[in-house]
Amino acid sequence: MYEPTNIVRGRTEISRIAASLLEQFGPTFTFHTDGSAVGHHGLGHLSWHAGTEDKPITVTGTDIGEIVDGRISRLWVLLNLPLEK
Repeated sequence: MYEPTNIVRGRTEISRIAASLLEQFGPTFTFHTDGSAVGHHGLGHLSWHAGTEDKPITVTGTDIGEIVDGRISRLWVLLNLPLEK
């Protein structure tokens, strides 16, 4: 998994990243999809937003996945710039 500031390998490390998000933002931090995933020829993307009960949209982004043998082999996490207020 390629994040803007990190490269994470393996299910254990990906789970560790997910746990650290919950520690940072609290137990109500959740991800929501923005529409359906789209893909073909081994490549797919899914747009999403995430947040807490108090701030439903804390971050938005898109995941781009490379699929090999029916499984995600590489995943890029692209974060959008914060919206101007």
